Amino acid sequence: MIAVRSIAGIVMRERFPLSRPARLGTRRRVRHQGGRHLSADGGHAHAQRATSLDTEKHLATTETKTVAQWLRESVSERDKYRQKFALHKILLRSVYEIWQEYARAGNQRESAKWEKQWLQLYNCQAEWVGYRADCCKGFTAPIAVPIGCNHRLCPLCSHRRSEKARKRIKTMFDRLQHPALITLTIPNKVSIRKHDFSLFRQRVRRFIAQHKPWIEGGVYSLETTYNRQEKTWHIHVHILADLSHALPSKKDFVTLAGQRVYTFTAVKLRLEFDWLRLWSGKRWGQKPRSDAPQQAIAGDVYDFEEWVRLTRKMKTRQWSEAQKRYVDIDTISPQELAVRKQWNTENRRVCDIKPVYDREGAAFEVLKYITKSADFADIPEAIEPFCNAVKGARLIQTFGSWYGVKLECDATGPDWGELTCSCGVNAWKRMGVFYRSDVEMDGDGRWRLKRPHNHKSMGTVPRPKIRALDVREE
Repeated sequence: MIAVRSIAGIVMRERFPLSRPARLGTRRRVRHQGGRHLSADGGHAHAQRATSLDTEKHLATTETKTVAQWLRESVSERDKYRQKFALHKILLRSVYEIWQEYARAGNQRESAKWEKQWLQLYNCQAEWVGYRADCCKGFTAPIAVPIGCNHRLCPLCSHRRSEKARKRIKTMFDRLQHPALITLTIPNKVSIRKHDFSLFRQRVRRFIAQHKPWIEGGVYSLETTYNRQEKTWHIHVHILADLSHALPSKKDFVTLAGQRVYTFTAVKLRLEFDWLRLWSGKRWGQKPRSDAPQQAIAGDVYDFEEWVRLTRKMKTRQWSEAQKRYVDIDTISPQELAVRKQWNTENRRVCDIKPVYDREGAAFEVLKYITKSADFADIPEAIEPFCNAVKGARLIQTFGSWYGVKLECDATGPDWGELTCSCGVNAWKRMGVFYRSDVEMDGDGRWRLKRPHNHKSMGTVPRPKIRALDVREE
């Protein structure tokens, strides 16, 4: 808005600012007297300022979902496929470097091994198997199923395997009475080999057996991450457990080692102590059996309380009421701090337990191991030891009431649960094998044959007389 005034023959234009808030997410200020305004009952009340949508608090959490969840849901299936395909190219480049390095060194055995893996990854989803609904006679669009390589590090096949396993976990989620997610870790390792996974699975089974009356069943998965700065490996396990009774509330208290603590904290410390003893050897002894003598059980309680006392004595962080978070204790000398850190490294293990209310989040957390390995797809020095270590190793296992449920499946065959027809009969018949140019992805993330499709065109793969994927028709 512009106001025009004439003073002594000179035209003056006064510009007024636009009537809008100073920034997004704030209300327009209302003129009031003395910083106060009249309330509905006639009294004075302080002016309430609207919260800004640009603040960190609103970006961090919302009433129902976090921003990370909103962003994950807003990504379309095509965008996910593009991201996985980009990681697939990076992995191909890394495997190619390993192959060429062995070829230049003259190691024909390793060169042929990595050449085979490169060809396996290169041919991933190069062909699709088409299926048509024979019950609807062409009314339902034909579905194309990609032929994957089933490689441990392949992002395309890993995503497909994780989606299949998550659907099975979510369908069985209703069987859990009191679901909880338990995370157990060990210190980082400089090297990794197949024996590490075998030993880790053995200790996890023993940990579950020790708490079998409380942990009735569930599924656990081994996850491996790579630290780029320190060049170390971090192996840990996520356990989706079915508990016989719920976790204690944080309002309940109990006396532990002479101090009053939350009951939840006491349970968490007990789980950490039992997990530590599986790795510490004879230092803290072994947990006695349930039918052990009373003297052995009393000795076990004494060892646990002694460990709790030392844990409090050797702590390096404390809670700050001013900052509302844990901060380092600044009154400790550098020599004492080094001693305490060394003790915590040898006698502490990260153990986390929390109740589960969201089946989608629980399935995603447990099955992160399938897609987590793609984080170091661009490091050939990390790919080679990881592939050698996980070859033939089982990374996911059901136990207890879930024992026998198959979750880890391959990505080469069709998912018959997705092959749903509108009529409900689901009588699918194989059409043949097609190239990438013959298929397209719809909005739901399913691959379908393009219409109209000419079966006599050069896009159709010539069908041989003998093929492993052929289904014998009677």
